[in-house]
Amino acid sequence: MTGPSNPDPNENLDPELRAAMDAAEAAVESVRGEEPEAPAAEAQADEKSAERIAELEREVAATKDRWLRAVADHENYKKRVKRETEEAVNRALQKVLGDVLPVADNLDRALEVADPEDQVATGIKMVRSVFESAMAKQGIQPINALGKVFDPAVHDALQQVDSPDHAPGVVIQVFERGWSREGKLFRPARVIVAGPGSTGAPAEPEGESDETEN
Repeated sequence: MTGPSNPDPNENLDPELRAAMDAAEAAVESVRGEEPEAPAAEAQADEKSAERIAELEREVAATKDRWLRAVADHENYKKRVKRETEEAVNRALQKVLGDVLPVADNLDRALEVADPEDQVATGIKMVRSVFESAMAKQGIQPINALGKVFDPAVHDALQQVDSPDHAPGVVIQVFERGWSREGKLFRPARVIVAGPGSTGAPAEPEGESDETEN
């Protein structure tokens, strides 16, 4: 014989109240079912954020790289333009000097044979001084070779002559002065050098080869 069944406590409730309780229980169950999904959604959002941050960092790095390359290209461009401009100026000056320097050479030769006390020599010196001043305004300077050790980079030896007054390898005479501009040689000095049999004093110290000759 079976015992009496347990009655449902909700059977005697008001239908409206029972419906409200059923809706509340359904809502609780719904919330309970969504709770496990919340950490997954949060993890997915964090993952997307991390991916976006990494993407932005890559974009920043790429932009910085492009900027650095652009700066380097611009600096190289400026250097190239400056170099090409200087080369163009030097070529133009060298072409002009090819016609003008023989005039200076003739002034030097005239002074070598003129009487220093003569008014003609004074006039020649004045003309040469004006010429050298005009050259100096363009940055062009004569190379002081007399008494210096022969340097094939700036001197062109015409011959060697033994000298009792100079050491071997010293420039003892300048036939034509050399000229340079900002360290760039326009024309080497054509010189006569003391031969190996010379017995004179040593040459002047180096470092004075760029001084102007008088």
